[in-house]
Amino acid sequence: MGSQPIEERAIRASGQYRHCMLCEHRCGVDRTLENGRCHAGVMPRVFRNRVECGEEEIINPCHLFYLSGCDLRCVFCINEINSFDPSRGHDLTPEFFREALAKGKDRGAKTLQWVGGEPTIHLPAILRVMAGEEHLPPVVWKSDFHFTPEALALLDGVVDIFVADYKFGNDACARRLSGINNYTAILQRNLLAAAGKARLIVRHLLMPGHFECCWLPVARWLAEHLPEVEVSIRGGFMPRWRSKHFAELAQPLDRTTLRCAHEAARRLELQVVQ
Repeated sequence: MGSQPIEERAIRASGQYRHCMLCEHRCGVDRTLENGRCHAGVMPRVFRNRVECGEEEIINPCHLFYLSGCDLRCVFCINEINSFDPSRGHDLTPEFFREALAKGKDRGAKTLQWVGGEPTIHLPAILRVMAGEEHLPPVVWKSDFHFTPEALALLDGVVDIFVADYKFGNDACARRLSGINNYTAILQRNLLAAAGKARLIVRHLLMPGHFECCWLPVARWLAEHLPEVEVSIRGGFMPRWRSKHFAELAQPLDRTTLRCAHEAARRLELQVVQ
C-alpha cells in the first residue's frame, strides 16, 4: 500500500461527492444533491458478489463485487440494465462488505475484484469499506479506464492489479457504441500512467465486425507503447443488451476472428495471458 493510509485516502476521496471529477465526463456535480452523467449518488449498490474462476489465471479464484452504475453506455454490455441503473442491488455498507468478504475467503478466493458497471464512480465508498478491513486480499480494479488523474492518484498504492478494458481502437466506434468522446486519448493516457503503479492487464473484448477498426489498432498501440504489458484477448462476445440494433453486433463472435486476433498478437509479440 502507498505511503498514505487508506483511511486518509477515503477521507480525501469523499470530497468528490461535493464536486465529482472521478470520470472524464467531469460533471462537477454535488452528488449529495443531484446525479451526473453516471446517475450515481453517494451509496453504491452491489448487484452481485461471488467467487469466480473465469478471470485471468493470475487473478483466480477471485471474489468479484459487481457495482451497479457506469459512466459509459456500451450497447453490448453483458450486465445490461444492472450496469446502468445504480439503484439495483444491495447497499455497499461496511457490514455487508465484511460479511461478504469473509464468505469469499471461506470459498477459496485469493483476490478481491471491484467491477461494474464501473467501480471508479464509487471510489470514495469503496475506499471507505476497505479501510475498515485489516487483512484485505490483493485488490483487483477492473475498469473502463475512463477515469481522471485525480481518481488514479487515489488508487495509487491501493490497487495491486489493474484490469483495463481497452474496448475501441478509435474514437468513432467509441462514440457510436458507448456514447463518449475523446476515448482514445483518455484511455491511452491512463494506461501509460497506471503501468508504473501496479500490475496491469489490458483486456480486449473482440466484437464482430471490429477486427480491423478496433483490435488491430489496440494491438499495434500496445506493441509500440506498452510491449511488456499483459494482454488478455476475450472471445466471448454475445449479442446482449442493445446489440441487435447494430447490424455487425447482432451475432456471436466467430472463432475465425479469435484465431486471427491471436495470430496478430504473436506477430506483434504481445504478452498474451490466459
